[in-house]
Amino acid sequence: MAAEGWGTRQLDLQALEARTQAIGRELFAAATREHAHLSVLNRWTAQVLAWCLSDPAVKSRVLGFIDVLPSLATPREIARHVREYFPPDFRLPVALRLGTELARPGLLTQGALALLIKQIVERVAGQFIAEHAPDRARTVIAELAARGATCSLDVLGEQVLTEAEADRYVAQCRTLLELSAAATPSPNLSVKPSALTPRFDPVSPAQSLERAARRIVPLLRLASEHGAVVNLDMEQYELRDLTLELAKQLLVHPEAGSPHTKGFGVGAGLGIVIQAYLRDSDRVTEELLSWLAAHERTLTVRLVKGAYWDSELAQSRQRGWPAPVYETKAETDLAFERLTRALLGAHPLVTTAVASHNVRSIAHAMAAAEALGLSKDQLEFQLLYGMGDAIHAAMVSMGYPVRIYTPIGELIPGMAYLVRRLLENTANDSFLRQDWCQECPADELLRPATAAAVPSPPREAAQAGEPLADFSKASPRDRLADALKTVTGQLGRSYPLLIGADAIRTSQAITSRNPAAPGEVIGRVAQAGLVEVNRAVAIAAEAQRAWAQVPVEERAACLRRAAQRLRDRREELTAWEIVEVGKTWREADADVVEAIEYLEYYSERMVELAAGRPLAQRPGERNLYTYGPRGVAAVIAPWNFPLAILLGMASAALAAGNAVILKPAEQSSVIAARLVQLLREAGIPPGALQFLPGLGEQVGAVLVRHPGVHAVLFTGSKSVGLSILEACGQVLPGQRFIKHAVVEMGGKNAVIVDADADLDAAVSGVLTSAFGYGGQKCSAASRLILHERIAGRFLQRLADAADRLVVGNPADPSTDVGPLIELSAVRRLVEAAAHAREVGTIVYEYPANRLPGSGYFVGPAIAADVPRQDRLARAELFGPLVCAFRVKTFEEALEVANDADYALTGGVYSRSPSHLAWAARAFDVGNLYLNRPITGARVGRQPFGGHRFSGLGTKAGGPDYLLQLLLPKTVCTNTARHGIPLEPVS
Repeated sequence: MAAEGWGTRQLDLQALEARTQAIGRELFAAATREHAHLSVLNRWTAQVLAWCLSDPAVKSRVLGFIDVLPSLATPREIARHVREYFPPDFRLPVALRLGTELARPGLLTQGALALLIKQIVERVAGQFIAEHAPDRARTVIAELAARGATCSLDVLGEQVLTEAEADRYVAQCRTLLELSAAATPSPNLSVKPSALTPRFDPVSPAQSLERAARRIVPLLRLASEHGAVVNLDMEQYELRDLTLELAKQLLVHPEAGSPHTKGFGVGAGLGIVIQAYLRDSDRVTEELLSWLAAHERTLTVRLVKGAYWDSELAQSRQRGWPAPVYETKAETDLAFERLTRALLGAHPLVTTAVASHNVRSIAHAMAAAEALGLSKDQLEFQLLYGMGDAIHAAMVSMGYPVRIYTPIGELIPGMAYLVRRLLENTANDSFLRQDWCQECPADELLRPATAAAVPSPPREAAQAGEPLADFSKASPRDRLADALKTVTGQLGRSYPLLIGADAIRTSQAITSRNPAAPGEVIGRVAQAGLVEVNRAVAIAAEAQRAWAQVPVEERAACLRRAAQRLRDRREELTAWEIVEVGKTWREADADVVEAIEYLEYYSERMVELAAGRPLAQRPGERNLYTYGPRGVAAVIAPWNFPLAILLGMASAALAAGNAVILKPAEQSSVIAARLVQLLREAGIPPGALQFLPGLGEQVGAVLVRHPGVHAVLFTGSKSVGLSILEACGQVLPGQRFIKHAVVEMGGKNAVIVDADADLDAAVSGVLTSAFGYGGQKCSAASRLILHERIAGRFLQRLADAADRLVVGNPADPSTDVGPLIELSAVRRLVEAAAHAREVGTIVYEYPANRLPGSGYFVGPAIAADVPRQDRLARAELFGPLVCAFRVKTFEEALEVANDADYALTGGVYSRSPSHLAWAARAFDVGNLYLNRPITGARVGRQPFGGHRFSGLGTKAGGPDYLLQLLLPKTVCTNTARHGIPLEPVS
């Protein structure tokens, strides 16, 4: 049932529209009169904002500069950033152009310029931020009361990344609540659920809700004592369901009382937000209202259109998900009106707060409330502080309650916080225009929204690849939990070699164990020896000729069928990764996704290459450029990406027409066995794909040196990779070709954090890059290069953020960091931490008493003051230990970053346009990431690979990777007879 079902069917929509128009004109006229009384400050701010919003390029520069301004500590830095964001040819209004011109050397002291810039920004910030400190909120409450309005106070601040920051946030909320309770009869507080705990994560809803409730219940208890309302703000879409569930749990909390007793969840004590721009907002509202009726609970609902439109679209496209938001304003406006009628019709179950600056939306709500028989005090209207003063005054003059959403925080940092929200949503432009009633006539403002007969479908992410699992939804979580139970029932089985059409069991087997519980045997895989290697190579050589003759379209179809089989078994394969190699839920799912993408990507690229490359043509000759396979390919894969890297190398070789002998890592042989079976089911001939598990020093070494192997594809350590290159350079008796090697090795990857970096993003990004999958990625961050000005603060926040991570069994979705792969890895990391204590300082080390009692677990560690030439600073560790280095300049940071034997990945967190451009030129890595984590490359979007001792410069998942597995051939045909061309001359 749509949300319209709640008390709105008796409404005559035609009469409602007529009344909406009448009220709207009255409202418009009143607002126009009030607009003339706006202050000079408001008018100046309006002019600046109108200019800022007049052009997307201008807006992005202005908002970007405001975002970075709080991190600029010196006048020199401010002047440099002014010049970078606003070069001489950039169009600026007079009020701001003065500052940029004076920023040129010699025109004005940098101190005076810094003061001028800060004054301008503070003047604008003062329009939107009520006070700079919670203890000064009483003043703004009184000022709003004098204008006939109440307020909902909101704490501005940095992103909550640590438990201490969450505690500070709640303490500030408590202060605001107590002050507002003393200053107004209707205290109201807005709380961000994600700020109640740094681990408000939908992948583990039960634990997230428990952590959030732990902090908000005392706040609700205080609110109940003062008769206050605490609103749970609605943030990103992926947190929506979790926030709704938090509200429901609070409403039935033991302290909430019953419908007939006083409790913090009863009456108007708790509020929540509904976002009309979400496509499923009608369904969610209907379900919420039904729940409230069934549980005899009441709730305050703030109805908004939504403030994350751009970011929701961008994230859905990046992750391959359907767009969760309406993509036209008309659809959102219509949804807002439907939801307005539904919520007002549910009174007194719901107390509705209509939050909009749109005259049409406000007038419609007034008309609907009248038609439903509600008095003016049975709903309220909400506006943003500093915006819509004219409409605010008009509504008060008409007798309606008005509440102002009122941010409290330091002016410039607070303005930067608001700017981030604005950067996320360009649709907020309309909210910022102060001259709305002068720009548009009443007829245009009050025109009813119209949408197409068929609403715009959710936008699919074009060429975004395979969608990641959306664990904010219950269905994907339930499917994976069920798959884990199924896989657990299949442990301990034996798997044979697959040589040609035969399944072969040998006297020796590899025992695969769960690294989180080593006593648990995942499976036993037959172990190949020299006899099996020789037989497999002979069969591959025979199958090679037939596979190469299969038309490219048919080979590509096999790979696409394999991709579909992986989709069909996605949760099962994800579960196998969790138990065999210790990946957490999201890490395991991402690996399966990447494997599917490789199958699709290389099949598409090979079809393109099969058409050949264009060459110059001349009369009397026809020139053709084609590709053929190299021959038998040995794929030697690592354990850390047991599907993606293994299948990436194998699918490229197969797509190119090469027969593949697959030698997986011993630690992930069960996953490989199951994968090969799926590939064969998809139609890849047994001889073209053989499964040859065994010990690396035995089977792997023999395959590399075998004279019947034409190409070796390897991903792993530097030492093994270099030995493979050396072996491939030797030509053995009977070998009539030069063996080709594609070797991907390790990294000692650095992340630079500049003096002006967004520390919220930097801490979060480093946390992911350094400790995701326990640092067991060649792309993981292992060096942090920090500008000395922010180094201390950054390291403290990073240490606190690392301390809130959960190290444990990855089968539990609340786990952040799983086990290392084997006992030798644990010993290596323990020795490295001990060495760090000897030569430097341990800034943070995960408490040993919080580690699981069994399994190969090592917690995150952060070292500092390690000598730059020490082996700890130069050798790959492959674990959750990161070394931090302090530098004085960005130039020094780049020098330190490049002083490494590896060149795989690197990252820079900076808000200086010149420094980002400098890094793009001078940071010598294969994959450079600016202002984002340095792990998680996606096929076709961030082709992956490095140079120096990281590899040969090849790029997995890139447009030229297949060329490594193909031999080009040029065919020139003489089309003339006796010098006379037989083809038309163009």
